[in-house]
Amino acid sequence: MRSIIIGGGVAGCAIAAALRGVSGMHDSMMIEKRAANDPAGMGFILMPNGLAALDAIAPEFDWRSAGRCIDRVTLCTHDGVALSDTTIDPAVCVSREKFLRMLRESASDTTTLEGASFEGLERSSNGSTTAVRLEDGARVEGDLFFGCDGARSKVRTTLFPHALLAPVAVMEIVSIAEAPALAARLGTNFRKFHDAEGGFAIGLLAESATRVVWFVQFDALRWTLANASAETLSSFIRERIAYWASEVTEAFNATDFTKSHLWPTRDLAPLASLACENLALVGDAAHACLPFTSQGANGALVDAMILRDELSAVCNDADVCRAFARYSTQRRPHHQRMFMEGRRLRAAFLAPLTQQHPVLPLIA
Repeated sequence: MRSIIIGGGVAGCAIAAALRGVSGMHDSMMIEKRAANDPAGMGFILMPNGLAALDAIAPEFDWRSAGRCIDRVTLCTHDGVALSDTTIDPAVCVSREKFLRMLRESASDTTTLEGASFEGLERSSNGSTTAVRLEDGARVEGDLFFGCDGARSKVRTTLFPHALLAPVAVMEIVSIAEAPALAARLGTNFRKFHDAEGGFAIGLLAESATRVVWFVQFDALRWTLANASAETLSSFIRERIAYWASEVTEAFNATDFTKSHLWPTRDLAPLASLACENLALVGDAAHACLPFTSQGANGALVDAMILRDELSAVCNDADVCRAFARYSTQRRPHHQRMFMEGRRLRAAFLAPLTQQHPVLPLIA
């Protein structure tokens, strides 16, 4: 059977890697609009569930050595006074570039069509998908299809036009600091600093011995940036960190803001179904969640593992549809929980510290 994977990010590469272990699924094509060397994004926190999924779908790599172990989270006031210090099950902070390179290597048997943009689906009278249409007019036929094209999924919009992302309430600026001394001091500790008024926080964690991934989250209703230029991002942050902890200013001073990324965080209410006949939605296309859960990439990895297992005994088209329906039933409760947890954590983030102490920004 021929598998067509729409989207070549984490979800798409995870599906491609997972299909290697499914009998009869050796012919796969991945359609990706970005070039393979596109540097968009900074890093991921691979949580225990994501690491377990990687062990199942791509066991040839030692994923725990791909980045820096994170086993403690310290939540602080803006000037570094600890409000809580929590030991967590070991997670891994890994750069997006390295992580996707490894995942693509696991999926190297999959044919990749780069620079190709999804335009629409061709479907039969019973609702099954028969082909993908591309913007250049090309058609790609297949037997089963995976929508892995991210939170703003055009595949999801085609299938479920009324499923809309929620409005932006929190913006996030993600950066990389080349700061060996700071990385050494952070060690395996994820530190997050919160403004007393709420709605503004900065997180830092080491991705390697020399690099620190750090992010600024802020209330989108209180602050509106004119654009996403390096000057705008650095000026906005500089104005707000004059009296913050030394770790924050050290990260700021070691950052090239031309490489920073401004991200409007949005979530998606749980869909009635994550599949339509022989097409399944995977990752953010199926269940976009807020960054406070740290479950975006991890959820996609678990999706891929479950789909591999559900497809293991597929023999015909009807089996594919039943496997996708089981996947949808199995994953929807998890997505419902992540949606609710993300909203809960966002409410805590927006509240002043006098009303709500910061909450651990990681959900297992």
